Amino acid sequence: MAANTPANERIDCRVSSDSKSLFARAAKLAGSNLTSFVIEAARERAIRIIDEHERLVLNNQARDVFMNALANPPAPNAALRAAAEKYTVKK
Repeated sequence: MAANTPANERIDCRVSSDSKSLFARAAKLAGSNLTSFVIEAARERAIRIIDEHERLVLNNQARDVFMNALANPPAPNAALRAAAEKYTVKK
């Protein structure tokens, strides 16, 4: 849980006794209680999954191509100029 954030929402779930025992053992080894351990583990996993889906990771070659295109954009072709003309607000 984020520091100084009050917990006012509830999540109920059922787990197998094996899973509960596993979580409780890990919580004890981490010096935490079961609830805090499960919440923190779920939070860490959620952050990691969101990060993996929202971040674009490029290899070196793809990064160089992308950065070069940003630094040296190609001149607009006729289709791009026509589209820009079509959507330009006329005063």
